[in-house]
Amino acid sequence: MKTIAEMIPEYEANLDALRARRLELLEQRRTEPRFEIRYRLTGRIVAINQIIASTTAALAAMMDYGK
Repeated sequence: MKTIAEMIPEYEANLDALRARRLELLEQRRTEPRFEIRYRLTGRIVAINQIIASTTAALAAMMDYGK
């Protein structure tokens, strides 16, 4: 079982990876000529945005808990 302090770096690393992936998808969508593909990419981007938001909130709660 990990402590909250041990989990924080993992959450931060996951956020960095998610943000990088979101940027890749945004660039891919920007250059994609087909509507259907852009639509699917938009769905992925929205899902990643939701994951980023919830992970950011969890990370903030973890940091507050450790104070």
